[in-house]
Amino acid sequence: MHFRVGMRSNGLRSLNKSTAAKKSRLNGGSFEDEDVTVLTIASQLPTNYNITIVGKHIPGDPDDFDFASPWAGACWVGAPDSSLRDQKLQLDSYTGKIASEHPDSGLRISEVTEIMEYGSSDAIWFRARIPGFRFLSHHELPARVTWGMTYTSIIISLPVFLKWMKARLEARGVAFKRMSIQNFDELKGFGHDILINASGASSKHLPSVADKTLIPCRLQSIVLEKKWDKGFIYRGRDGYYFNIFGRPDGTCYMLSRGHEVLPDVMPSDQPQDYKVLYDIATSYALRPQKHGGARVEKEVINGQGWRIHYSFGMARAVDELVGQYAYEMPASSHL
Repeated sequence: MHFRVGMRSNGLRSLNKSTAAKKSRLNGGSFEDEDVTVLTIASQLPTNYNITIVGKHIPGDPDDFDFASPWAGACWVGAPDSSLRDQKLQLDSYTGKIASEHPDSGLRISEVTEIMEYGSSDAIWFRARIPGFRFLSHHELPARVTWGMTYTSIIISLPVFLKWMKARLEARGVAFKRMSIQNFDELKGFGHDILINASGASSKHLPSVADKTLIPCRLQSIVLEKKWDKGFIYRGRDGYYFNIFGRPDGTCYMLSRGHEVLPDVMPSDQPQDYKVLYDIATSYALRPQKHGGARVEKEVINGQGWRIHYSFGMARAVDELVGQYAYEMPASSHL
């Protein structure tokens, strides 16, 4: 999607900011959709901005293997050993207020447990900053596990959240435009001052970005019909990993090994005993991950105003950069 941000007249001057936000997986030159990133950023920008979101796919579209966000699992999980910058980005993403005040949003406050066969609890910087946090006692840990923790988190059903967020943005005046873009040069005539790019895994190949630190990775999860209101993550040695997130729409997003790791939750070891809705490994292809953490930065490109690049939903950081440009932008900057 591409999305344009612009100020309505506020007694000073009108800004018409453009925020190029997402596209679909690289196929004939289009980008990957990063709807959650785009919609979140649009929600954090000032209400006096004129915003247009442009993309090949729009939230609410039928299932499409090239449309990234609806296939993703989503749960707030703090990353150990994060820099101060990344700690702030993670804490700003903790959306407990939305979950508690808007039960129709697809967000739910849930208990999440993480257990580890490696690493140190000293790396957990968020222990005093997230509600319900405690380290597990030794008698709560399975064999081989050295430590673990439980805390109050937010689990998201992304198909529900995307539609909910789109409706709220439209009510605020945000416009959506369907368009497939192969290069940002195609947007020169849109009249924007700011272009925000969230092209996901295809940022690696997009000519105007060419982010060589981005690595597409394949999802290996399934979505099954099951009511469960918690989340669980197992981080083992030698690449052993498992997670399951019970989503508020009555589904669970999980990897294999469910019966092996959580027999109380997944009592049968026979796949036919469960209703699998999606095997994502055989449907949606790739999602982005990145060396060095999320990229949130601004740059000036040959008279096209600022462009802001980001890989994940760092909406508040992007809002700060847009605010800096709105203050610095010369009166003649309309494109």
